[in-house]
Amino acid sequence: MSTMRSMVSDVRSTHKLLSTDSMITDRAIASEVNNNTLLLVKRETNLRKLWATDSIFTTIPCLEMIQVSISECCNYADDCTIARTKLKIPKIAEGNYQYVIQGVYSINAMSGKGKKLKEITVNRYMNLLKLPIVKNESYFWISNDYLYVTNPDIQAVRLVAMFEQVVPNDVLYPECCCGKDVSNDEYCMNPLDKEYTLPGYLRSQVLSMTSQKLLQTYFTLKTDIADNGIDGQAPNAPNAT
Repeated sequence: MSTMRSMVSDVRSTHKLLSTDSMITDRAIASEVNNNTLLLVKRETNLRKLWATDSIFTTIPCLEMIQVSISECCNYADDCTIARTKLKIPKIAEGNYQYVIQGVYSINAMSGKGKKLKEITVNRYMNLLKLPIVKNESYFWISNDYLYVTNPDIQAVRLVAMFEQVVPNDVLYPECCCGKDVSNDEYCMNPLDKEYTLPGYLRSQVLSMTSQKLLQTYFTLKTDIADNGIDGQAPNAPNAT
């Protein structure tokens, strides 16, 4: 299992300067690893890759929902009631076309099964409300760091998405009827020791990009510095006499 700690260790081992400089903290390296991971994964998802895999997604097993007026998230003057997550959700990565969300599922506390909801924009949903049709389908959208669902009776949802930050434990391991039992060790685990969601074929590229960015940030190096820290440029030739 790959963890952020192993990624940090591999970055340090790629270059002598990075492995010996104590001023470059693990947190700084982890932040750069995450930035480069997001950059490459967004590139892949924009090409319609990785959507069917589990290598980039994190599952929040249960998000408690509360009923709110639709006017909370838009300028629609109506008594229509919808559902909204009780807590704000971590920032979800965005591609060229949409949020990097694999799925949002309603949760049935009795059976443990749920239904996948369809993504929609709030403006499109307002247009649907104006049409004289029966609206049996349930939709969701993201607004102001909350997830909204058109069915006000849904009490909880499961969210599978790629997040741009570490999901807090109080969100990842909720205390509700649909949450799983979590040990104290798992709840208190250092984020560096958690499984890191990164496709294997992108690992070496992330490590290389991170190493180069750190070298450029913390050291004044020419672009052709070799991995062993030796300047690859030939010395200046003496003046001809």
